[in-house]
Amino acid sequence: MTHRVAVVTGSGGAMGGAIAVRLAADGFDIVLNDRLPDSVDTHRHAVEAHGRAAHSVVVSVSRPEGAQTLVDAAMERFGRIDVLVNTVGGIKGPVLAPVWEITDDQWAGTLGVSLTSTFLCTRGVAPIMIEQRSGRIVNIASTSWAGPHAALHPHYAAAKAGVVAFTQSVALQLAQYDVTVNAVAPGATRASAASPAPALHDASDDLPPLGRINDPADIAGAVGYLVSSEARNVTGQLLTVAGGYNPRL
Repeated sequence: MTHRVAVVTGSGGAMGGAIAVRLAADGFDIVLNDRLPDSVDTHRHAVEAHGRAAHSVVVSVSRPEGAQTLVDAAMERFGRIDVLVNTVGGIKGPVLAPVWEITDDQWAGTLGVSLTSTFLCTRGVAPIMIEQRSGRIVNIASTSWAGPHAALHPHYAAAKAGVVAFTQSVALQLAQYDVTVNAVAPGATRASAASPAPALHDASDDLPPLGRINDPADIAGAVGYLVSSEARNVTGQLLTVAGGYNPRL
């Protein structure tokens, strides 16, 4: 094989961008994606700085036509897809939302961006990976679907719980084709690596046991492991990266 190709949705953001750059450093050519024009430029340049090819596709993958456009563009450019990372997610409307105040649009929009996008992109790449008889899919979940923080945003909690269940189901379906499907559950993560970092073992009650919240690179490192040969026998798993918060996940 002359090259390996990773598709990373939401790679205009800090977390998706860090994942794209990490996978480029690990030797992957990268298909970057975001719904906003020019938002992936910085990360595309960082990918290319690692000597890897980069291709940007500006579409919303929460819509069927957008997800299919992304998959088609990746195949047209590179001819194969070895890795899919479903990073896209978010909350429509207020972050703190009691269930009786969530509107139909906020519910549908949150599930669309945080769950349906994962389904659509996975559906798009599955036949390709089945034909290749190889592949890695990593879905970005969250710790927000379990524990006390789930009460803050029921629509987001429902969507991310759905990502976990979807991951486990599809992992069983694709195992016979040597395609692994796993999820990463980030805890609180900075919007950029440049954000101020609390000291290790800070006394703040808002910090997890290790005393620090995630950098985007922490999530990228977990993804890097799950798509590596070292994780060839790992599938259907949820890897929590949260500094010790919610250890039962």
